[in-house]
Amino acid sequence: FSRTKLLEAVTQFTVCDSQSLVLADKVLFRNCLVATRPAAVNADIPTTHGVRTHLHNAFVHHLTTLKEAIQ
Repeated sequence: FSRTKLLEAVTQFTVCDSQSLVLADKVLFRNCLVATRPAAVNADIPTTHGVRTHLHNAFVHHLTTLKEAIQ
């Protein structure tokens, strides 16, 4: 378990399943994540802002990689 892996998993779920970014802040969804790891603290659970930032950074990285591959 790591915060980074959980953030990546929530981001992937959000994008691949066409979920709203707001899902990360929904109480029921957060409770499901806590149920899988009862020792988790609030800071371990991704927020909408965290998911949005991770998605943006992954997209920028992907575009950079594509540009390098084209040149």
